[in-house]
Amino acid sequence: MTQPVLELLGLSKAFAATQALKDMSLAVLPGEVHAIVGENGAGKSTLIKIMTGVHQPDTGTIRVDGQPVTLRSTQSAQDAGIAAIYQEPMVFPDLNVAENIFISNRSKGRIMRWSEIYAESESLIAPLGVKLDVRRAASGLTLAEQQTVEIARALSLKVKVLIMDEPTASLSAHEVTRLLDIARALKAQGVAVIYISHRLDEIFRIADRVTVIRDGQHISTKPIADVTEDGLVKDMVGRALESFAVKTAANPHGETLLSVKNLT
Repeated sequence: MTQPVLELLGLSKAFAATQALKDMSLAVLPGEVHAIVGENGAGKSTLIKIMTGVHQPDTGTIRVDGQPVTLRSTQSAQDAGIAAIYQEPMVFPDLNVAENIFISNRSKGRIMRWSEIYAESESLIAPLGVKLDVRRAASGLTLAEQQTVEIARALSLKVKVLIMDEPTASLSAHEVTRLLDIARALKAQGVAVIYISHRLDEIFRIADRVTVIRDGQHISTKPIADVTEDGLVKDMVGRALESFAVKTAANPHGETLLSVKNLT
């Protein structure tokens, strides 16, 4: 059996009287796209912050490649091979693409020649199936291109687990398709992708497995082939779809309240 690249075992986290996570366990395999879904307030954000070292759990264990780790900062998470991209990418507009990719390496004191920086940047971007001039200023990049830069930056740090948090919220349909293709390319390289989204159609397009969390607790983890959209929603909200109020169509024959004709 494949050893998980990332294991969360019995994690709990409280903020004052609010229990954000309770006995949360999760295993992520190398080279898989593992989706996490849940309603707003289910605990997804807290889980992400624990995995990226922003918060520390009150109880529980985190393992990377079977070894216990303590993630006390985003730097320690990156050192362990865990990184994240968010809805709003973090790029430095006054730097070019290659400089943005290797900015974290610079902070670690790694000295590289410009020829190396450009060559390695191109080698990181090429497998993602995206054409991007690494000498181009970041100030002119689209949101989707900025995300590509962040992903390449994570790869430059030898990331094992890449968390994508609502990455398509501001993307066009074409850009969404391209991002999903990038996720598949990462999977082919053996990177585990944790994909968090409210858009269930994307989950079914990209995920190998999907985990549902509700009220800070693990509800289910299943292969995507074994779930339906109705089943996911039921697990997310704790009741069947029939429990929701049904919206009825408007009566087209009622009294006209406002009418506009020949407006110029």
